[in-house]
Amino acid sequence: MTNLNYKDQSDFNYLLGQVRESITKAEKGIVNIKGNDYSTVGLRLNKLREHFGVSISIISKIIENTNEKVCVESQIFLLTENGRVLLSNGFAEKKRSLNLITRTACLEFCQTTAIGRACAGLGIIGDHNIASVEEIRGAKDESVPDKIVNNKPKVEVLKK
Repeated sequence: MTNLNYKDQSDFNYLLGQVRESITKAEKGIVNIKGNDYSTVGLRLNKLREHFGVSISIISKIIENTNEKVCVESQIFLLTENGRVLLSNGFAEKKRSLNLITRTACLEFCQTTAIGRACAGLGIIGDHNIASVEEIRGAKDESVPDKIVNNKPKVEVLKK
């Protein structure tokens, strides 16, 4: 791996600021859950690609994939003239028996969550929340339906 020189660092910081700003201005891909705004991983990736193109690469590694649980690590790299630089990583671990999502698509859910957390490590988040909407929805009580409020889905979690 290599380190960023001053120019690469300056260019990276500028583009990353553009990504963050465009997420805060997004009209789609932001979900309000219990009064907090969360950005979808899709929005985070879309804005990352919009500003960085293919100079960003994401590698996901399966740490564990058993009948009981799945663990995935995702790493975000910046490609430079001198090689690639690891910018951030994120992990996700879920028990397959947790809910419908983890019973049917646990590996995919963990990969999405790990990518979202790696993006959050770069400050690519909505309203300063590390968790993505996919993470929050995956953790909510499945018996409570999502609602649409102000053109944005809203998840209400009932207290038991």
